[in-house]
Amino acid sequence: MNSYEVEGIGTIVYHEYGEGDQYLFAYHGYGMNGKQFQNLPSYLLSKYKVIGINLFFHEGSEIKPYSLAKIQQGLAKKDITKLIEPFLIKHEIQDFAIAGYSIGSNFALTLMEYYADRIKQIYLFAPDGIEPNAFLRNISSNRFGNYLFYQIAYHQSLLPFILKLSNQIHFLNDELYGIAIAEVDTLEKRKAVYNCMTYQKNIVPDMVIVESNIRKYEIPVVMVYGKKDGLFPLQTGAHFLVDYPHKTTYNLDFGHFMIIPALDEALTKQA
Repeated sequence: MNSYEVEGIGTIVYHEYGEGDQYLFAYHGYGMNGKQFQNLPSYLLSKYKVIGINLFFHEGSEIKPYSLAKIQQGLAKKDITKLIEPFLIKHEIQDFAIAGYSIGSNFALTLMEYYADRIKQIYLFAPDGIEPNAFLRNISSNRFGNYLFYQIAYHQSLLPFILKLSNQIHFLNDELYGIAIAEVDTLEKRKAVYNCMTYQKNIVPDMVIVESNIRKYEIPVVMVYGKKDGLFPLQTGAHFLVDYPHKTTYNLDFGHFMIIPALDEALTKQA
């Protein structure tokens, strides 16, 4: 695990692994960390040197100075370049690939607005960003929704109760309920959920620009969905890059929690 400081923002923690000679910047899902893509050794690690960046409020990536006001203001979208520029300069990286899983895909896709001429490959796993989840957007970006989110997250028992009720009325399937409840069983975890979702609220890719840049530079895109995913299933990306010849889409027998060794085996067989 390594880290560097970004002036005016905070500390970025990252994990470096893989055997390839090309760099891949990878953004994990909520509650995970930058090591998540180690679960895809045959599919990714043989091709790339992966820089797995910890999202903010995940295992050492933190804002400085810490304040609720700064969290609620959110990371400025244009500042996403500051999060990787120190690394690009230090290692004299000209071209690279990007990958994103779930909410981490917002970071990966937003990079397409600023580095399209340098990005050579895109991997998206159950991606948020293409068709954002309305509920997640409202609790992070809508002022009233975020206020309610804050009150619920800081309450001792309300959020677990709401999740349980949502599961009972089938608003959340069992897989998503299990993922969510494991992240809110303590006050510190609930604060982290609020902080992370609120601070990254501005990192919303402009998909018109993203798609235009992909087509302009003919960047290969791999999209992986889970047939059992109740959060970001295949249809959420159905309108993206229609008839684009350099797009490969997989709809595999997984749920939302998919960055696991079994996915590595499935993708390796498909490739």
